[in-house]
Amino acid sequence: MTIAFDLDDTLFPETEFVRSAYRAIASEYGRPELSLIMESKATPREAFDEAAQILGLTDASPLLRIYREHIPDIKLTPGVETTLRRLKNSGINLALITDGRSITQRNKISALGLDRYFDSNLIFISEETGADKMSGLPFRLTESVTISPPYFYVGDNPAKDFFQPRCMGWKTVMIIGDDRNIHTQDLTLFSPEFHPHSTIDSVEELSRMACL
Repeated sequence: MTIAFDLDDTLFPETEFVRSAYRAIASEYGRPELSLIMESKATPREAFDEAAQILGLTDASPLLRIYREHIPDIKLTPGVETTLRRLKNSGINLALITDGRSITQRNKISALGLDRYFDSNLIFISEETGADKMSGLPFRLTESVTISPPYFYVGDNPAKDFFQPRCMGWKTVMIIGDDRNIHTQDLTLFSPEFHPHSTIDSVEELSRMACL
């Protein structure tokens, strides 16, 4: 059996990374109040524009660099850690499939200590593979490495997490988030082929699913 996971808003809340970046920006410029100002904005774009204006920058590119390259202050919840450890110790192959920049996602993976649970040859980041989840490539790469069906993909974003693995015969599971989630989970906005096979409220519930 192989279980592949998405990263952001699946194994940890992406908003925690965003807040960490805001704190890193505030620290870099010696303006501790800046992180709270940025957090008060509705979107990261608004936060960066406001911070750039406060700092007298002509554009927000220096702030985006810090955002993408900083070492984030984030961690797994004890429940997620316990679940990943239990799954790995039971002999299940664990893969990580995530879209994003290599340096950003690698810093998250390191900060979360995910190398304890995911072997390096089963971590697929879109910038490194040259293709995102909607291409299907990272799922095919997972199959080529593990050759250990059945395959499951656990994610949060119906816009791109479940279509390709469903087409390949994988079982798909959506983690139901809350108002902190970056992407909508309103399944009425998507055609059935984008829907997950099942939904759960947390990663911890994986170990209680009958199919596992």
